[in-house]
Order: sequence, then structure tokens, then C-alpha cells
Amino acid sequence: MQFPNRTFVATALLALSCAAHAADDISGYVVDGSRHPVRSGYGECVHTREWQPGMRFADCEPQPQVAAPQLAPKPEPAPVVEAPKPAPVPQAVPFRLSLDSLFDYDSMALKPEGREALDRLASRIARADYQSVTITGHADPLGTPSYNRALSERRAQAIADYLAGRGIDAGKISVAGAGSEGATVTLADCKARRRAALIECLQPDRHAEVTVTGTVQQAASTGETK
Repeated sequence: MQFPNRTFVATALLALSCAAHAADDISGYVVDGSRHPVRSGYGECVHTREWQPGMRFADCEPQPQVAAPQLAPKPEPAPVVEAPKPAPVPQAVPFRLSLDSLFDYDSMALKPEGREALDRLASRIARADYQSVTITGHADPLGTPSYNRALSERRAQAIADYLAGRGIDAGKISVAGAGSEGATVTLADCKARRRAALIECLQPDRHAEVTVTGTVQQAASTGETK
């Protein structure tokens, strides 16, 4: 009588044993009559001699760690782009000049203190991005309207020539003479006064308005130049 090969038999038994462990892992654990795992004083399940790594029963072995899903990185916030500042709007800045400070009465010659006043004005205009400079002369009501208009225009031109000589673009300067139109003080306001007192009373009417249109505020720092 021939017996099967012992190696073959051992291999078959090992395969059957592994299949049994895979199907019923309880064989690796000590259980009570209710098939509940028996635990040690530390709360751990008690293994049998048949226990092998990889066996699981009830909650005796820790669950395999599942890697947390990788979250896509949050996109960087878009950079904040500030809106461009609006371009400065040209503004008309008025300067009021007392002609009595610039000229003697009924004279066309600039006084020394008049040149100093115009030097300060030219410096302010030069610091501005100016587009135009308009000079309008005014006269008191003494004399004829035609004479006063011509006098106020000649004085406005004298101011323009001086500013041009101090570096202000002559091509941007315009002049006009208003004569005694729009006077703030009238002959009726200064009635019954002698010549010198009358001339002094009418002084507010003898002035020139210099209006600078530009975009830099240095030229607008003051509204009056004496």
C-alpha cells in the first residue's frame, strides 16, 4: 500500500489552516460562552496559540489607519489692485493785486514794493502746472471811461511784461482792461471829499485780478497778494 507524499500532505494542511483563519478569525481569540472575547485586566483581548498577525475579531485589534484625504491647497487671494487716482482737474485760482501797491497814482512805472509783490507771485505761478494766466486791470471812476479803460489795460500789460521777465510763459498770458466798470466804491460813496481824500477813498477800485488756471495747489495757497 502506497502512502501519499508527506510534503504534499503538509502543504495541504497549511492551506486549509490559512483558509480557516481567513474565514473565522475567532480561532485566534479566547471567547466566553456567548462568543464574546475574553479580555485581560488591561482591557485587551486574550489571544490563543493560533492567533496570527492580521487576524481580527470584534474590536480586539485596532482598525487599520486610513490616510486622510489630501485637500487641495486654497488658492491665493487675488492681489488688490487700487484704482488709479483721477488726474487733477485744472482749477482757476484768483489773485488780487492792489495797483496802488504796484504803481503811483496815474502812473505806469512799477514801484520797488510792487516788483517785490510780483516776484512773489511769479514764484508761486512757476511752481504750478499752469495752463493760462489772465490779468484784468481795474480803475477808479475818476477820469473818462475811455481813459480809465486804456489805463487799466496798460497797467495789466505792465504786470504781464514783468511776469514774463521772471520766467512766466508769455504765450500763456492774456491781458484785459475793465476800466471803472464793476467798481466796488463809487463817487457817491466818497462825495464831498477833497482830491487827496477822494483818491484814497476810491483806492479799492484800483486793482488787478490775476487768474491762474493750473493743477498744482501751490499756486492756490493764497487768494491775495499785496
